Amino acid sequence: MPKLRAPTANGEVFAAPDFAAVPALVEENRRRLDRDDVEIGGVPLREFRAQARHEVLELAGHTASSPDAPLILAGHQPELSHPGVWAKNFALAGLAKKLGGTGLNLIVDNDTLKSTTLPFPEIDRRGPKAHINHVAFDTFAGEVPYEDRSVLNEEMFRTFPERTAPLWANWGFDPLLPHVWNPAANVGEAFTAMRKSRECAWGCCNRELAVRRLSRTKAFTAFASHILGDLPRFRDAYNAAIRVYREANDVHSANHPAPDLAEGEAPFWVRTATGRRERATPASDVSRLRPRALTLTLFARVCLGDFFIHGIGGGKYDEVTDDIIRNYFGIEPPAYQVLSATLHLPLPAFPATAADLRRAERRVRDLHWNPELHFTSAIAADPDVEAFVCQKELLTTHEPPLTDRPARKNWYRRLRAVNADLRPYVADQLPKAEAERERIHAEVAANAVLRRRDYPWVLYPEATLRPFLQQFLSV
Repeated sequence: MPKLRAPTANGEVFAAPDFAAVPALVEENRRRLDRDDVEIGGVPLREFRAQARHEVLELAGHTASSPDAPLILAGHQPELSHPGVWAKNFALAGLAKKLGGTGLNLIVDNDTLKSTTLPFPEIDRRGPKAHINHVAFDTFAGEVPYEDRSVLNEEMFRTFPERTAPLWANWGFDPLLPHVWNPAANVGEAFTAMRKSRECAWGCCNRELAVRRLSRTKAFTAFASHILGDLPRFRDAYNAAIRVYREANDVHSANHPAPDLAEGEAPFWVRTATGRRERATPASDVSRLRPRALTLTLFARVCLGDFFIHGIGGGKYDEVTDDIIRNYFGIEPPAYQVLSATLHLPLPAFPATAADLRRAERRVRDLHWNPELHFTSAIAADPDVEAFVCQKELLTTHEPPLTDRPARKNWYRRLRAVNADLRPYVADQLPKAEAERERIHAEVAANAVLRRRDYPWVLYPEATLRPFLQQFLSV
């Protein structure tokens, strides 16, 4: 798989492997997982997968016309993600239709809500200026799993669109925000309802299941019980895979991609009565367990689906999952796709580029340290100037070695002196060059705000967002 990097150009798509390769990979995954020599809870994998699929699809409100139809999976937290993340859901629907199967989106509501603000680009029309304004849609009271995150300030949540209206009044378009904002008692459920309303209207028809409900299925309970009953061996495989990832990617953080499992620690969360998460142990109540990131995709890829669509982050982390599958289950891991895309808000941009800024900075530096590069022909012909230039050329062609520090100190002093003699001849150019550099710097900084790729989808107009996403229905 190529290096996983988010695309930068507007409208650019990153898909690895590409969509044309997916049908063959799905069939290969199905053959790879169709086996009796691997057991989960004493049940052969072939049988376990069939039972899990039947139970989960029934819970998601879908009875497949054929139990052998491909099951394609994706998943994300119920946040207001940017279009490049949302594209996975449309690709999921497109691939499921192409393969005659079912697309199932897992709503990862056991993850925590980490912020109660959304970023808005604010444009100053009086000059090349723009900045990010973070506006709160609810009161923040610490990280709480989405499944337990009620709206704390109903008035703040309800009035969010009208409070933010002044920020997008001069964008030149109406965002979807005021048209889709739908208050509800739970933050995650409100955001999910907003997303689903657009998906249904735009032809994206996937089945969905919240992870809190998935965690209560017989299949997931049996999977979690199997791991808890074999925890020392699983922990060895889990920690070894994390160490391999850190070494391969030169990662020094003890928390990336995930912390090692300590002695007696299980790879799950426990949902407490207060709505908080605690680390699981072998003695934890299985009915209250929730998967962590790696165990969720481990279950989804090995025990449930035939193919998984990841974003960039999930694709990187599942390098770890691949090693766990190899070392714990003893099978070659099923293939998955990494998909991401970039869509800019249709805001006016400034003409300056990063290359323009580098050239402007170089010009200012040269006017100070290499004034002779910017002499007019008349100045260059002045005998006094010619003498100074000759001195500098002589110095630059006779630079002392790095090991001769006294000589280099004297050489550098003489070089500075001759530059000081040359600088007055371009002094009239410096103010304009510095002003140009500052103007370009301001435009580039403003463009960095206007061309960010991670604005939530509710800030986009339908005319821009809808066709961008619908292209993935025909992959």
